[in-house]
Amino acid sequence: MPPDEDECDEPNRGANRLGGLLRFGVDHLVPVLLTAALNLAPRYGYFTLLPLAAGFERAYGNFALLFGVAAALVASVAFSRAETRFDIPAFVGTAGAGLMTVMPSILGRAGLTFGLPSQYFNIIITFAYLGFSIVVGLLVGGCWSVAVRAVGDARVNRSRDWPNA
Repeated sequence: MPPDEDECDEPNRGANRLGGLLRFGVDHLVPVLLTAALNLAPRYGYFTLLPLAAGFERAYGNFALLFGVAAALVASVAFSRAETRFDIPAFVGTAGAGLMTVMPSILGRAGLTFGLPSQYFNIIITFAYLGFSIVVGLLVGGCWSVAVRAVGDARVNRSRDWPNA
């Protein structure tokens, strides 16, 4: 009596699980960690992405970290699928949204408040800051999915050409 297929494939199933876990880590957790590093670096004084007031990062930094990490995860998962790609129009649109969310911070630093009272302009800056962290997460996740797809395509093409070389 032949053994069940499940019993024969037990070592392969473990290797497949480990390979899938490693692939998930490279495909989706790396952009999450990169986005978290970009959000945490201004807190520790390494560099800053936006010209903000001193207490602003302490007040809203955790929200920005959460939104940015979530956006990176969603973008890396969405753009790693075969039917969607992070192509030039998506990149330009996301970068344009990033420029729109940066504008209130830059103009506020220059003293231009669009004629709004300061408390209303601070609300606009808060939402723009949180939107900017989402845009950074989308850019990191989307660009990482392009890099992972390019490496995978190059690996497939190289393995096809290997016996002929």
